Amino acid sequence: MSISICLLSLIALFTHPETGCVLPSHSLDVQGYAVSEMLPATGVGEWTGSGPWGGNLKGLAMSGSDSSVVIAGCGFSMASDAGGVWRSTDGGATWSATELCPIQVNAVCSGGPAAPGTFYAGTRTGLYVSADNGVNWNTVSGMATAYVIGIGVNCADPDLLIAGLSSSNGIRRSTDAGATWTEVGLSTGYMKGFGCDPQHPDTMYVAMSGLDYSVYRSLDGGASWSPIGPAGSGWGLLAAPFGSGETIIATTSDGFYMSGDFGSSWDLVVPGTSYSPAVCDGTGLYAPVITEGGVYESDDMGITWTLNTGGIVASYWQAGCAGSIGCLVGHYGGLYRTPETGSCYAVSQEGISNAFIHTVSYDSAGGTLLAGGEHHGLWRSTDAGVSWEIIDPGPPSWVIYDIAPESDLEYSGPVRYVATDDGVFRSDDYGDSWAPAGLAGTQVSSVAFDPDNPDRAWAGAASSGIQYTFNGGATWAPGSGLPFALYPSIELIELASGDIRVLAAFQQLGGGVYFSDDGGFTYTQASVPGTYHPGLSARNGSSPMAYLATDGGVYRSFDRGASWQHCPGSSGLMWTVQGSLNDNVFAGTNGTGIRWSPDMGGSWQSLSTGIENRVVWDIVYGEGPTQLFAGLRGFGVVELTDEQLGFEEAPGTCGQLVLAAYPNPSRGLVTLTVDGICEGPADVSVYSSDGRMVHHSQIIPGVTGTWDGTGQPSGVYLVRLTAGDASVSRKLLLVR
Repeated sequence: MSISICLLSLIALFTHPETGCVLPSHSLDVQGYAVSEMLPATGVGEWTGSGPWGGNLKGLAMSGSDSSVVIAGCGFSMASDAGGVWRSTDGGATWSATELCPIQVNAVCSGGPAAPGTFYAGTRTGLYVSADNGVNWNTVSGMATAYVIGIGVNCADPDLLIAGLSSSNGIRRSTDAGATWTEVGLSTGYMKGFGCDPQHPDTMYVAMSGLDYSVYRSLDGGASWSPIGPAGSGWGLLAAPFGSGETIIATTSDGFYMSGDFGSSWDLVVPGTSYSPAVCDGTGLYAPVITEGGVYESDDMGITWTLNTGGIVASYWQAGCAGSIGCLVGHYGGLYRTPETGSCYAVSQEGISNAFIHTVSYDSAGGTLLAGGEHHGLWRSTDAGVSWEIIDPGPPSWVIYDIAPESDLEYSGPVRYVATDDGVFRSDDYGDSWAPAGLAGTQVSSVAFDPDNPDRAWAGAASSGIQYTFNGGATWAPGSGLPFALYPSIELIELASGDIRVLAAFQQLGGGVYFSDDGGFTYTQASVPGTYHPGLSARNGSSPMAYLATDGGVYRSFDRGASWQHCPGSSGLMWTVQGSLNDNVFAGTNGTGIRWSPDMGGSWQSLSTGIENRVVWDIVYGEGPTQLFAGLRGFGVVELTDEQLGFEEAPGTCGQLVLAAYPNPSRGLVTLTVDGICEGPADVSVYSSDGRMVHHSQIIPGVTGTWDGTGQPSGVYLVRLTAGDASVSRKLLLVR
């Protein structure tokens, strides 16, 4: 069970000093981010996968020549290893990654009417330009290594650029398409928006935060700038929405201000908090507001505004664009799309694989994979992560930290619990529908329940200890004997008597593991070295074991959590640990993938091919001992199937289907083996990613079969074994 709290609820505001972004955060330290350590990579296996979809949307821009072409920029200044630019050719309905992935992107813009096929992307590692509607990208020579947080192009001169720099270094100007740059008197503050008057191209505007005024204007093509208000920080800018230059809408600390006289006077037309620009689709205006949880819309050029919340759950707005295809609005976890004002908003982020996944759960009986993350919502896959759908309606909170159970190793019934930043939610139908289960208004970092009695559950409040319920969440009560510590993780382990011991560890300030033998009424401390103790895992059965992820490696307990010893060879910050099935133990690192121990923590090696530089926040078993799923920071969910991980398992018995396809990844020829068939041959089929069957054969248990995929294109395939009413699937990656 993994706890890796990143950016939490709006209890307080945290402004990052490099980008000037206001982040949804606790008044406590921002969690889940630390300097990555480097360990030797000697891994086996290959992690693959994409989705579930979403990301920290920082910018949206529509092509000036084709409104169906849109680019989206994602990134987070405290996770520089994740993010990128994604491209859509259907108006934002679906997306594909560009070559600018992964890279932290802070802002994007189009070349406008002067360069209609051009896009720019401001990133942590330089300014990039595309001259072919976002397909190919090149570095802008004069800012090849700069930390760029804003970018704008003059509407008449494509060589005239304005760029914003990090760390409150203001803006710079280029008149030669970015080859050289000069200071222009606005050398402090953070650029957050840009606008240009098409009727007077020498008149340009920038929205700035961190200064006395929100909007600054230049009348000489950006050579000099003067404040025109309103007071406070600016977060977005829309100039000349209807083609006439006198109209400007500025996103400020107080809300959306509108000027009809080139910025000489301003009226607050939409109050509230937002970090997104207002946008216009040609007739309608859109102003996303965080505090109202929706988008204000106007059909009369901004005279009157109506709040639209239809379909919107997550609303920490940071980006927007609009055109003939409708409106796209980006938030901290993804993207919404609507065809016109007054219409319902729909999640429209398929293909944006920048999701920050806190928790993963797998039900092998139903073949269902659940994943929850940072403002992304709850997602489901029924084909081992090949495709994903958002559960709608899902839990009303889209900040999901934990799912119980993590697998069906000990519980296979219909009950599910999720821990969110707004309490606990419960499903009694395998996750199809959800209802509140208490602790509303509380940020809950973990949840667990008794597999013999799902109404008996425990929840870890992020800053107020462990709560317990015996009535399915109708009422909760706190346990005693716990310190003031942050972000608890909860695990359950069987006692010799058959009862349950509750184990609790804390990501910060806990000092070790706490255990309770009276259902969570009282706890006793078992000290463990280290400052961070973010994850617990238990292996029940004849030889119960417990494991703890810490900032000093992995610890293990042979006495059900009463005392702990360091696992030899493990070191560095581990966010999660998984040791629930056999002698294998897996630990998720802070930037070097996964560490694997085949001997209950006695020795360690890398298991990170494909995720060598990734932060791993959760690990769960899939269908049996040879399949694993992992939730990553900024890269969604990945899967690994490796036969050597199941070396201690006995052959499948009747009714326990076993399917192996190797090598995986394969360059063409694949060996197929099956076991667990009660009688007769088994049907084995291979399906392409679009659901087309490309192979079918019958295989007798104990006799290998083959599939020659050399004539098939590269990609992810699904191999399915069917015997009677039972089936089991494996994902196969074909590469050339």
